[in-house]
Amino acid sequence: MSSTTYKNVILVGGAGDAGKHILNALLADSSFNVTVLTRIDSKSTFPSNAKVVKVDYKDKNEIKKALTGQDVVISAIGGSAHFEKLDLTLIEASVEAGVKWYIPSEFTADTNHPRFSSIPFVSGKLEAIELLKKHQSRIAHTLISTGGFLDWGFDNGFLGFDISKHTVTLYDEGKNYISATTLPSIGKAVAAIIHHPELTLNKRIYIADASFTQQQALALFEKYSGTKWTVKHITTEDSLKQGADSVAKGDIVKGYRGYIMSAIYSEQGASDFRGKTSNDALGVKTVSLEQAVKEAVERNKANATH
Repeated sequence: MSSTTYKNVILVGGAGDAGKHILNALLADSSFNVTVLTRIDSKSTFPSNAKVVKVDYKDKNEIKKALTGQDVVISAIGGSAHFEKLDLTLIEASVEAGVKWYIPSEFTADTNHPRFSSIPFVSGKLEAIELLKKHQSRIAHTLISTGGFLDWGFDNGFLGFDISKHTVTLYDEGKNYISATTLPSIGKAVAAIIHHPELTLNKRIYIADASFTQQQALALFEKYSGTKWTVKHITTEDSLKQGADSVAKGDIVKGYRGYIMSAIYSEQGASDFRGKTSNDALGVKTVSLEQAVKEAVERNKANATH
């Protein structure tokens, strides 16, 4: 089946970390007519070759009108839109508008894994999946698990590596495997998924550039930074407790990170996709862990000199 069946593609959340790269990949592919749906008061700017439609996210009829005539809706929402459960509104509007295929805002660890699905922040994603399954006779869906954002998570320290301070926090001694994907690879994977409905419709697709342990990554960071790093330790159980404590105190961002780290670095493997990935089948080339670390160190050096 060719992707000409799915030519009109609309992206929601095109200004976010993953959304920007998904938008770039879609715009680089001449087989798609690409539209960006954004909130009416958005100050975000988009490439000139993207059609932009602004709507009131609280008005389902307005969203339905914007989605009419679209073949595929891709949600890359995050932040407040995620907490407002915008995906649920978008799915209902997509069904009513006759959209053929909905890709919800997953782009994380395996939300089907009990270690990850038990995190409070994941409930919105789970509700979206249930709603899509309920409407499966009327609209197809694809769930995309990417693991952590490899480049983003190295650059800002989210994955536990502080490149500027040459310090790492190892979870459970850094011995458990996680899978992660760079943002450009996520963009390419989304475009490839739409080109391969025979492989991806109504399925969960696992994508990863690299699967590795923190210990393996640390050895490469020390190699490319040319220095020994300071190592801190925490257990994933303590990270889980810290996450709950932070949320109880109202520090949602810190709490979210504590919960996420406890899930992805635990031995239960909520973000370990070894043997499950579809990169080869979809023709999405992978970035090696060594390349990702080397480039992260180079970006850090370049930023330090500016």
